[in-house]
Amino acid sequence: MRSEKKPWSPLLCDELIEEILSRLPVKPLIQFKCVCKGWNSLMSDPYFIKLHLSKSAAKDDLEHLQLMKNVCLGSIPEIHMESCDVSSLFHSLQIETFLFNFANMPGYHLVGSCNGLHCGVSEIPEGYHVCFWNKATRVISRESPTLSFSTGIGRRTMFGFGYDPSSDKYKVVAIALTMLSLDVSQKTEMKVYSAGDSSWRNLKGFPVLWTLPKVGGVYLSGTLNWVVIKGKETIHSKIVIISVDLEKETCRSLFLPDDFCFVDTNQF
Repeated sequence: MRSEKKPWSPLLCDELIEEILSRLPVKPLIQFKCVCKGWNSLMSDPYFIKLHLSKSAAKDDLEHLQLMKNVCLGSIPEIHMESCDVSSLFHSLQIETFLFNFANMPGYHLVGSCNGLHCGVSEIPEGYHVCFWNKATRVISRESPTLSFSTGIGRRTMFGFGYDPSSDKYKVVAIALTMLSLDVSQKTEMKVYSAGDSSWRNLKGFPVLWTLPKVGGVYLSGTLNWVVIKGKETIHSKIVIISVDLEKETCRSLFLPDDFCFVDTNQF
């Protein structure tokens, strides 16, 4: 339900002002919030936020592109980013990246971005904490409940971040591959967290993995996707896509064509 409208201008009707503002870039919108209380209220309205996002996504004249590169240092990857003009990609073969500083919060690393919202994770002795940051409005969410996995002598953890349009919630998916003992016995676990919830949920039916991917989950149309190697023995392993449906919170394996050639871009 939309909040009750209030008149802002004797010259333009409310609907026309709303339409004009919804077509502006984010940066001037943030500046215009201080014009009057009515504009500030409008730009904080969930309806207007969705309207602005839908208009931005419909544009086919993208001017900027964010490049992201994972650098694995420990169990959580650091994200190096670069925001550049799309046209510059046709004139420069090399683009310098910078380490993304998540909301000036020490210990937090960026694990994904969706619809302008960034997700960061921090490793603590008990496990992990996750929080969300809107860089444009500078609003930071509260930390999530502690995420913990089975104890072991070693663990590799990867995260994915995306949006579930059915529930209008942003969700984080965490995959952990834990080495339980020296005989290389392993346990794979996957957990899901929705922004604002009080706990993490187990996602069952996740296949046994031999290795975890080097990059975070790729968000596409309500799903998070990873390219992984499936199978406990290398000779019988297969490269598959693990796809998580954020609405149903289910997981399935998508097999690649027999003639598919996989290239690890992290080697370049």
